[in-house]
Amino acid sequence: MNRTLRRRLTVVAAASSVGVLSPVWGPILLRELPVFGVEQLRVHGARFVPEEDIDRLAAFKPEASVWDDMRAVEAAVAGHPLITDARISRSGIHRLDIEIREVQPIVLAATPRLVPLDASGRSVPLEPSAHDLDLPVLLGCRVSENGRVEPEAARRSLDVLEQVSAVDSVFTRQISSLRPIGGDAVEFLLLPGSSVNRVVLPFRDPVKAFLRVERAVGTAEANGSVTSADARFRGEVVLRMRADG
Repeated sequence: MNRTLRRRLTVVAAASSVGVLSPVWGPILLRELPVFGVEQLRVHGARFVPEEDIDRLAAFKPEASVWDDMRAVEAAVAGHPLITDARISRSGIHRLDIEIREVQPIVLAATPRLVPLDASGRSVPLEPSAHDLDLPVLLGCRVSENGRVEPEAARRSLDVLEQVSAVDSVFTRQISSLRPIGGDAVEFLLLPGSSVNRVVLPFRDPVKAFLRVERAVGTAEANGSVTSADARFRGEVVLRMRADG
């Protein structure tokens, strides 16, 4: 056992013996001990944000302790435009873990330049080619100067996409493009090889409509290939079958 480790264990043992590790006031005293200085920060959950950016935002001072109140550091990291939340926890005598949650793009808006959008319809500051974003393309839209997708029907289309994805992520991974149609629905075009080429879902109760489509397509497949399923009609699904030959 080296001298540094012996010294650290001695300090911890001494602190424990006098009750310093009390959850009420122990951290206040422990953060004054240099043995608990921050020497390592491990980042979890980062896909788009470089770890060096997180280190820079955390900006730990040389005298920082793993027992410090981390709320200000968490807020600083969460201030990154690609991060929605950050949580820091101790994972050793001198190591901290930081778990981040990033903004998740769900479509690429064709404006005509491809702009990543999150589920709320806000543009995400990412270059699609740099991050290999394999996402469906949102058609019939534009992105305003404040970074919000227009018109409102485009945002409602994204809401439908998010709701359906929570029910069947396999279906949403098969989507090639989507666009609002008729002011009250969204049209999905699917990739080749999917069970159906085109699905139309209403803005109102889209999950119920999607489940009706699944049942209708599953039943109709015994009679041939379904090319289109339109669930805009109350309680009904209009199917179009592939013509023979």
